[in-house]
Amino acid sequence: MSDEGTHANSDDTPETEASTSPNSEAAKYRRKLREAESRVEALSDRVNTLIRRDIEQRVANRLAVPGDLFDLGKHHISDLLNEAGEVDEEKLSGAVDALVESRPGLAKPKGWGSVGGSSRSSVAPAAPTWSEALRA
Repeated sequence: MSDEGTHANSDDTPETEASTSPNSEAAKYRRKLREAESRVEALSDRVNTLIRRDIEQRVANRLAVPGDLFDLGKHHISDLLNEAGEVDEEKLSGAVDALVESRPGLAKPKGWGSVGGSSRSSVAPAAPTWSEALRA
């Protein structure tokens, strides 16, 4: 009886060999590892894209084209993060300052400011009343 049980579990049958073979088990784990690695890489790319967008939004008020920080300034996202993996404002400000100092044309243009011609009072002048109009 024990011979029959042993014979039924032997590696003579192709089904049993394929499902319990050490090579097939290792191949299954390698396939799972490759799938997990590709998911991790996709998520890492997505996180880096989100961090880059955040950085570009933060420097949009100082650079005409915020992407220039990376494209022309040759900065990497990792250069602008602190130990916790968050954007370091001091590093970011320093990187923008250095870029604008070396290439002033990349800075966002300042507004025209006051060019004269009209008063800029915060209170609008009162409209004339009918009685004032008739007196004149």
